[in-house]
Amino acid sequence: MNRPLLSLSLFCLSLFSNVWSHSIWAQELDSTTQESYNKDVPQNNTISVTVKALSELVFEPIKKVPARAVSLQNSILSAQISALISDVTVQTGDAVERGQVLIHLECTDYELNKQRILAEKKALDADYQFAQYQYQRSTKLLKSKSVSQELQHRQASQVSHLAAQRQALQIKIRQAEKDISRCQIKAPFAGVIIQRLVHQGEYVAPHSPMIQLLDTHNVEVEVQVPIALINDLDHSTPYFIYRQKPYPLSLRAIIPNIETRARHQRVRLSFTAKKTLPDAYGMVEIHLHQREIPANYIVQRNKQQGIFLLKKEPQQPIARFYELKHALAGRSAVIDLPMDSLVIVSGRQALSDGQPVHIETD
Repeated sequence: MNRPLLSLSLFCLSLFSNVWSHSIWAQELDSTTQESYNKDVPQNNTISVTVKALSELVFEPIKKVPARAVSLQNSILSAQISALISDVTVQTGDAVERGQVLIHLECTDYELNKQRILAEKKALDADYQFAQYQYQRSTKLLKSKSVSQELQHRQASQVSHLAAQRQALQIKIRQAEKDISRCQIKAPFAGVIIQRLVHQGEYVAPHSPMIQLLDTHNVEVEVQVPIALINDLDHSTPYFIYRQKPYPLSLRAIIPNIETRARHQRVRLSFTAKKTLPDAYGMVEIHLHQREIPANYIVQRNKQQGIFLLKKEPQQPIARFYELKHALAGRSAVIDLPMDSLVIVSGRQALSDGQPVHIETD
């Protein structure tokens, strides 16, 4: 064999040896990597998930409805007699107490009328006493037949007639006293003067409006509640939110009249502690005493809405689908499971019922 051919043969043998060694090394490296991967990634269609206790996910829903605080009494006080206004003692915005005098009317004519009636009664009392004396005397004389029975009957009739006149005058006296009391316009309840409609020196007639008085103590909240929430009011805690402050309420009455278009019912709620002023506009928050899970944790399987719970098995934990009855897609749902139940959070979209899972830790 010549020298050039021997050199070429040695070169080829060396190249083949290097290629063979590199192939064996690559196979060993690939085998080591695959073993390492198999150790880190769960097998048998196992999916890695994270879980949280149900108590960390649920919330108590709050429904909000526009509402307004209303006074139980908003009265316009009117005159009951015809008279001249002699004095107005209050201004718009004044706070007044029950029984406080707000307006004085000129009362001289009514006081004189009472004095005249009293004088008439005094004269009539004298006539009545004399008629009684005559009747009693004629009754005695009738026994001795000194007077006729007709005279005795006439005197008895006179006594009855005068007694009726005395009773009529007594009624006039009471009416005169009533008119005198109406010369003072008093507050029928404690409140605030909203509007003063008359001024000193004006003449008023019966039914003339004089003052608008608003009760600031007896205040309730009126709200239009959707029919779907009416039944929840009996087992909820409502609050009136006004200027970012909560005022606790209690249900007083549900007006038995449904507005057919809006499907609402009027509800009256009473303040249980502090109160707002009348005509305060705010929101009624209805805190429902039930637990709901947010919609983003709910999945759909076989046209059913529910969540995946972690069930621990001896060999490996699995995912169990729990149906949430009456749940709607895209909405939170009521849930009544124990609060320590473990809910699968991440990885739930790829799960099926009974599938093995691997729990990842943070």
